[in-house]
Amino acid sequence: MKRTTFLTSGAVAAGALATPRFTLAAGPAATVKIGFLESFSGVFSDLGGVHRQAAELALADQNKSGRVKFEFAFGDDGSKPAQAVTEARRLVGQEGVDVLFGGTSSANGLALNPIVLELGVFNLSLGPQDSSMTGEKAGKLTYRFGPNVRMLLKPVVRRALALGKKWYFIQADYALGKDAYAQLSDALRRAGGTEVGHDIVALGTADFSSVLTKLRNSDADVFVLCNSGADAANTVKQWAQFGLHKKQKLAGISMEDVYYKTLPLDDVVGMTFPVLWSPTASPNGANLAKRLRAGIGGPIGGRHWLGYMAAWSLMERIKTAGTTKADKLADAFANYSFDGAKTSRSTYRGCDHQCIQDTYAGASVSSKAFEKSQFMYELIGEVPAPESDGTCDSPWAKAATAAMASQKIGDRNGYTPKTWT
Repeated sequence: MKRTTFLTSGAVAAGALATPRFTLAAGPAATVKIGFLESFSGVFSDLGGVHRQAAELALADQNKSGRVKFEFAFGDDGSKPAQAVTEARRLVGQEGVDVLFGGTSSANGLALNPIVLELGVFNLSLGPQDSSMTGEKAGKLTYRFGPNVRMLLKPVVRRALALGKKWYFIQADYALGKDAYAQLSDALRRAGGTEVGHDIVALGTADFSSVLTKLRNSDADVFVLCNSGADAANTVKQWAQFGLHKKQKLAGISMEDVYYKTLPLDDVVGMTFPVLWSPTASPNGANLAKRLRAGIGGPIGGRHWLGYMAAWSLMERIKTAGTTKADKLADAFANYSFDGAKTSRSTYRGCDHQCIQDTYAGASVSSKAFEKSQFMYELIGEVPAPESDGTCDSPWAKAATAAMASQKIGDRNGYTPKTWT
C-alpha cells in the first residue's frame, strides 16, 4: 500500500537524536526525584508497563552525562482515578518527589489536573488522550506530551470515510471513549454518512459477543472502535472470530501495536487506526528505533516511543530550567520546540499545554510483512505538527488559556525547590 501524505509536511528536524548540551557551575550534583505515576496494575497495566520500560532507557541515557541526575519513585494508579489521586498525594507528601510524570488513563489524567495545582507540583502527563485535558479542563501545572483525540483522528477520518459511510460504533464508557465517539460521529454526520449502531460497554469488558451479534445483523460497512487498550484488542480478535472481517472494514481511535501477538494479523490486514510513531517517520525515528530495540530486545511500537521521548523531554526541560520549582518548570515548557524523532519538530504549546506534533494514520500489515519490519503498521497518512491541533486562536486553546488564567497554584509546604546554575 502506497503511503500518502494528506497535508503538506512541516519543517524537517535536522541532526541525530542527542541529549542537548548544558553547563553547570562547579559544586555537588543535583539529584531530581521524578514521581512516575502510572497504570502498573488494572486494565491499562500492559501499556503502563511499556511506558516504564522505555522511560527507564531515557533515564539511563540522561544520566550518562551532566551533573544533574535523575531517579524515579514509582506510584501505581491501578487504572483508577481515585487511586491516582491518592498515589499523587503519597508521592508528593511522603516520597518528596520534585515533579510528577506518567499516566495512561484519560479519567486519571483529568482527576490529577486540579490535584497537582493544589499540591503545587509540576506534572507532565504522558499518555491520556481526552481532548478537554488541554482544553476547558487544562491545568496551569500540567503539560501533556502525547497527542489528544482530536489530533489522533485528524489523519484517520478521511481514510475511514473512504472505507464506507455506514458505521457501527462500539464505545467504552469512560473519558476517551466518549471523546472519540463524539468526534467520529460528528465527522460521519458532516460527511453525510449513517450511524447504524452504537453500543456503550463498560471499561474492562472481555466478552463482546452481544455487540458483535447485533453488528453481524446490521448493514454496516465499517466497524468503528471507540475503546482502547486490551479492550480494543479483544474486540478486534472476537470480530475476526465472528467472520466479520470478510464483510466489513475496521477503523477507530486506538489499536495499539503492542498487541501484535494477540491479533490475527492476516485477518485484519488494512485496519485503519492512528499511529503514535513509526521508525520510518524520519531518520531520527530510525535512530531512536535502534536505541529502543537494543534496550528492549524485541519488537517496538508507539508506546515505547511515548515513554522514552516524554521522559527525555521532561528531564531536558528540568535541566534547562535550573530549578524544580513548579511554576518555573511550567514556564520552561512553554513553546519549547524539540526533535521528537518525527519529521517535524514537536512543540509544547504555552497557550493550552498540548505538545503539538506530527500525527499519522496507519494500515495494519500481514504477519509476513510484520516479520520483516517488526512493526505492525504501514503509514498511509500524515498531518504535520503545525497543522495537527489548530492554533492558539482555536476554541479549545482559548478555553484552555481562560481556564488556566483563573487558577491559583497551591503552596507546597515544607518543600525547598532544587536549584542550580
